[in-house]
Amino acid sequence: MSEHLIRTMSGQLTARIREKILTGAYPPGSPLLQDVIAAEFGVSKIPVREALVQLRAEGLVDVFAHRGFQVRPLSAMEVDEVFRLRLLVEPGAVAEGARRALASDSEAARLAYVNLNDALLAGELHESGELNRTFHMALIVPRLQPVTAEVLGRLHTLSQRYVRMHLLPRGRVKRATKEHTALFEAWTEGKTAEVSRLTHAHIETTREDLARLLQSPK
Repeated sequence: MSEHLIRTMSGQLTARIREKILTGAYPPGSPLLQDVIAAEFGVSKIPVREALVQLRAEGLVDVFAHRGFQVRPLSAMEVDEVFRLRLLVEPGAVAEGARRALASDSEAARLAYVNLNDALLAGELHESGELNRTFHMALIVPRLQPVTAEVLGRLHTLSQRYVRMHLLPRGRVKRATKEHTALFEAWTEGKTAEVSRLTHAHIETTREDLARLLQSPK
């Protein structure tokens, strides 16, 4: 097998394994055995190892001597760090996106908003993480802020594992939908100060909710 084919395959495996981690199909703390994953996808161990190394760089996987790879556990410490970093970057970036967005950018944001709301109303929480990420990233208009998009993209990938957990308590989907609607409407109207305020409040409230969930007795 050529090196190019191996790397192409490892890229595809990275996406598949990432999806399984983010949706909980590979639960937090579970081992990622290279032989098992290779058999699951019908490939050799070489692209599997490359995929796991990449996912470790993304912060989704840990590796330990004598134990190998495992899905990184959920933690209050990670939530606090990730969401505090989002608070530093995202409100201003979303406001800048609202200020500079063209019609095509607004249409992309509208589609992301509709897809997220439709999934939440239908109770399809297994898709909520990725759709939530797509909506929030659309609001910064990545083509205008590529470096910011790269930073926030990493943070949203780490946030994504916590989205379904956050939405499970009673009334949480309704509140999230209300917050997304207010944010999207302010964004489409170009109300940059309001957009920044709403983004900050949305992230901070989510951070506080998750901190309570992760610190509560099991």
